[in-house]
Amino acid sequence: MIYRKVNTNLSETLDEIGLQKAKRDDYAKCILADPQVLARIVKNVVTEFEQMSVEEIIPCIGEPTVTLSVPELLSVKNLSIGTEDIEEENGKIVYDIRFPLYHKEKTMKFLINIEAQKSTKVSKLKYHIENRMTYYISRMISSQKNVEFINSSYDDLKPVYSIWICMDTGKEEDSIIKLGLEANMIYGESIWKPDFSLINGAIIRIRENADAEVSKNKLIAMLELLFSQTPRETKKKKLEEDYDFVMSTEMEGCVDDMCNISDLFEEQVTERVTERVTERVTEEVTERVTEQTLISKVVKKIKRGKNVAEIADELEETVETVTPVYEAALKAAPDYDEAAIYEALKK
Repeated sequence: MIYRKVNTNLSETLDEIGLQKAKRDDYAKCILADPQVLARIVKNVVTEFEQMSVEEIIPCIGEPTVTLSVPELLSVKNLSIGTEDIEEENGKIVYDIRFPLYHKEKTMKFLINIEAQKSTKVSKLKYHIENRMTYYISRMISSQKNVEFINSSYDDLKPVYSIWICMDTGKEEDSIIKLGLEANMIYGESIWKPDFSLINGAIIRIRENADAEVSKNKLIAMLELLFSQTPRETKKKKLEEDYDFVMSTEMEGCVDDMCNISDLFEEQVTERVTERVTERVTEEVTERVTEQTLISKVVKKIKRGKNVAEIADELEETVETVTPVYEAALKAAPDYDEAAIYEALKK
């Protein structure tokens, strides 16, 4: 497996949670790039391989190239610091995973790109996911010039697949959607029809909801297990028993490390949220105590016949600060219920 490093803003301003998130995402890509996972994705998406077994597909998979944010922290080998198609600057693209695929019987070569996408919501992404996929597919086609074919040998173009694994799917919406071009006859009759099988896309929608029932689709069920919060030993056992995985040292290490990072990430997020909530509650309590103390003091001064200016002077507060409290207290006379005065001020 070839690993490439991508430079991101995260590389420049890494806090602890950002670092752990980057490592977790990198491990997720390494797991997806495992031949056993790739073979199952290929079997479900690439038409020419649908009738083949996973064991037959694995030898057809060429060496994957995986783009990582912090490869030096994963202790990976074969690190390549290339720039070709790595940064999304000047029209270049960052591919999560890319690999060639060879069909033995037809001597065909496919170019496959797999992307892990945590959200498909336009509100978060600021674009439609299918438009980005179209751009990736187009670039995978155009970049074959002078690599897979030269001059006008367009019949040497290799079919491409851009496969997106989206992880924010609703509880009942686990699905696999294939996309591509097709010819529609709008006039006349023709024996000849153009072949658009070179251009292919797929969106695999998996769920993070822990309460969701196991998907009826085996690929989705396997992917959801891989990225679930299931305890590592249970996860590895299920992968072996339910999905016939061979837990190689590399695969097992990635699963363990991603579980460790997920646990740590969750703990740190919980700690930070707790800290923020505690700070907010403390601020609110302090503010309430301060205001109730002022109410109590103003009420005592009113009972002694003091006017607003005298009260402000004696409490060393401005008239503007004391006036709302003074007026609310007068309305609460003769009981001067301090809780009621506080609620009236809040309105």
